[in-house]
Amino acid sequence: MKSKLFRLLLLPFGLLNKVIQISKDGSRDLHNKLRFKDVKIDKGICIDENKMGKNIHILANTIINNSFIDSFTYVGKNGVVQNAQIGKFCSIANDVCIGTGKHPLDNFSTATIFYRKNNTLNIDLIEQDIFFEEYETVTIGHDVWIGTRAIVLDGITVGNGAVIAANSVVTKDVPPYAIVAGVPAKIIKYRFNDDKINKLNDSKWWELDLNEIKQKN
Repeated sequence: MKSKLFRLLLLPFGLLNKVIQISKDGSRDLHNKLRFKDVKIDKGICIDENKMGKNIHILANTIINNSFIDSFTYVGKNGVVQNAQIGKFCSIANDVCIGTGKHPLDNFSTATIFYRKNNTLNIDLIEQDIFFEEYETVTIGHDVWIGTRAIVLDGITVGNGAVIAANSVVTKDVPPYAIVAGVPAKIIKYRFNDDKINKLNDSKWWELDLNEIKQKN
């Protein structure tokens, strides 16, 4: 009986907390729409300092931080995009992680408290940060397709027209129009022969407007 009464007493606080959370989420969603008027942004999107082109779709519950996404690209649900430059006409599936961050490997420990004064555990252990390049820019070319749950590590360059298979972990640069798969990702084949790849790259068709692109195909 006491347990039920206790839960009833806590119910208003739980409801109030839920209302506050909904209010925060709604405010963030509205703020996103006002900041990026030419972008379709679903609910639950966390967008930090970013720039975007036009006709982009960011699907639900995705985090985008310190990145640029160019026009006619979509990013699927539950994704993470950090410190990335992403080209036009890219297709990024659900649960993709681009730019994971790094920990120092030459320190005696990789734990955050030993190299960051302000760390996620809020433990003040060191006097000043140990400098190392925690994030390196990821560069994704134009017309790139990244499959579900793929991971692209920091500092990687993915060439135009490349395809990254689902569940792959990309640890090395991917050449233009290559299809890669696996852990770590390796080249399976190329979409076209060298002559056609060079022609596509040289044409820079992604810089044309849609009607011009349609006429060329």
